[in-house]
Amino acid sequence: MSEELLSTPELIAYVDQARSDAVHAFETLRANGTLSASLTFHISHRIPGQDVLVGIRFPGGLARSQAPKVSVSKFSDSPGSILNEERLDADTAIHVHTSYLSAWSLAHKPFPILYVAAARHLLAREIPNHLERERSVIEVIRERLDKHPELAPPPALLESNGGVNFWGKGILKTAELILFVEESARYQIYAEVVGGAKVYTPGALELQWKRTGLLEKSKAYSG
Repeated sequence: MSEELLSTPELIAYVDQARSDAVHAFETLRANGTLSASLTFHISHRIPGQDVLVGIRFPGGLARSQAPKVSVSKFSDSPGSILNEERLDADTAIHVHTSYLSAWSLAHKPFPILYVAAARHLLAREIPNHLERERSVIEVIRERLDKHPELAPPPALLESNGGVNFWGKGILKTAELILFVEESARYQIYAEVVGGAKVYTPGALELQWKRTGLLEKSKAYSG
């Protein structure tokens, strides 16, 4: 780690806690089958109010130890980070490979969020697919936000033929979102056997948003 960036005991303690949260998230998602066999799980987290970006990278694969490598750098040295897009209101980005979302990625289709456990926590109704891989994640998302202000900002971007880039507030909350959305993808694929997942019946989604305090915010978007 870059020790000169960790100038106070508080910052050192913050990074230690971030590492602990990351390990807990990784181990939980690994144990419940959210992560794919490659165990790809890489975190970038900006310390609020600081020009500090914490990177936490797990070895994955067949590594005998899955202890993560932690790095610290200046956030201002990462202008291409998705965390620079203020409209997303995110301080954490996680690149992850999960089995069922990767299936949508391979199909080159956006993922519609139709499962209530995920939908109640999100205003966005779908996760786009990053088809033009020569363009950066932040470029693709900014274009979508500019072109479709009527749509809530997406919580992630499928990496075509690969995994997913998620973002959110805090390491644990962002990891929990991965759990919910991957679970949604799994059940929606299962639903294909009995005719396919359907959109919500009238009023059902509004009821879920009311339970999580998102109903008023949802009125800012028409789609």
